[in-house]
Amino acid sequence: MTDPSMLDSSGKCDVLIVGAGPSGAAAGIELARAGARVVVLDRARFPRHKTCGDALSNRAVALVDDLAPGDLAATPSASVAGALAIFPDGATIGRSYGDEPGRIVPRFALDLLLRRALERAGAEVHEGVMVRRLLSEGGRVVGAEGDAGRWRAGTVIAADGPGSIGWEALGEAYPRGRTLAVSATAYFEGVAPGPREGWSEHHFHADLPCGYGWIFPAVEGLSNVGVYLRSDAYASSPSRLRALFDAFLAREAARFGPAKRVGTVRSWALPLAGALSRRRGVPGLLLTGDAGRAIDPLTGEGIWQALHTGRLAGTIAAKHLAAGGVGDDAVREYERACAAVLDRPARMRALVQDGVRALVSLGLYRAAPVQALLRWGYASGSLETSKTVHGGGSADASKPIDGSGRPA
Repeated sequence: MTDPSMLDSSGKCDVLIVGAGPSGAAAGIELARAGARVVVLDRARFPRHKTCGDALSNRAVALVDDLAPGDLAATPSASVAGALAIFPDGATIGRSYGDEPGRIVPRFALDLLLRRALERAGAEVHEGVMVRRLLSEGGRVVGAEGDAGRWRAGTVIAADGPGSIGWEALGEAYPRGRTLAVSATAYFEGVAPGPREGWSEHHFHADLPCGYGWIFPAVEGLSNVGVYLRSDAYASSPSRLRALFDAFLAREAARFGPAKRVGTVRSWALPLAGALSRRRGVPGLLLTGDAGRAIDPLTGEGIWQALHTGRLAGTIAAKHLAAGGVGDDAVREYERACAAVLDRPARMRALVQDGVRALVSLGLYRAAPVQALLRWGYASGSLETSKTVHGGGSADASKPIDGSGRPA
């Protein structure tokens, strides 16, 4: 790592990456392994905290293991054996991940792990560097400018999250309505056990339309707890996000009565995949992860999407090093791949989200035919892109749960 005051920004690199989170790290590692000269800039200094649900699907775990072999096994985390959907009357639907568990990994640890893997791969990583704008010449992005100077590159990858500097270059406005979600989260110590040890929980309630509340397995005694709502549904709510978070805790009083909150309640915005006209690049520029609006609308999951799009952008950029960087054809290739893996499934999953909202608000999830449909959709994982599901739990679809959250 170089101190920003000593950073030589007058030279040219093959690829400049703005943001050293999961998507930027995945892109940088892929490119550095391909022999590219990669410079990665991040405004933060690592390790740093990042507001997130901390959940890695099993396919995200596999990606991290490939990008940073052996590192995840030595990082504080919790195994996730499966997931439970829990409805207002306590009915549950479970799905097992079999011998491919997911993990809960605090972003404080995950992002540091990936940032170190970047340097091991040969990328230059510079922390504490604020990038203010992109540089363009002749209709092509050719670099970036920040507080520490200017950088030129054949390809720029914007991996800088919501409000990315790349959005202006694409002429993209800040997302709204169905293309945005909001979430609030905090860590709790001493949360009482739930229905299944080592399973993540997603609690569906009428006051969390197009969303849910979650309780995840604890890492070193701390459980990540939060609420998630799609923005258009949240806009019609009479309650603010913090009030919805507090109401979720109150409904689970038996679980949180003995618990202690550690740190503050944090909120953040999540740009969602699925828009028909989504742009993720122009000549010289590709956008990845949250900057590329890659988050799944149904679950709010974004780490696998960040890793996947970062690696995809890195692979495509590596193929065009000899050409001096990504052009129109490379951008189209990247956007087509993202549309196939992210946007098309996301549009279907957003419709499912609308359906679940109606089922919960009207209480129709109690009907046997509806439960059979939910078992097929949730327990089978038939609509999943980011995780492998092994069923195993569909028999719980109508199991009564008492007020403590344990099987009656």
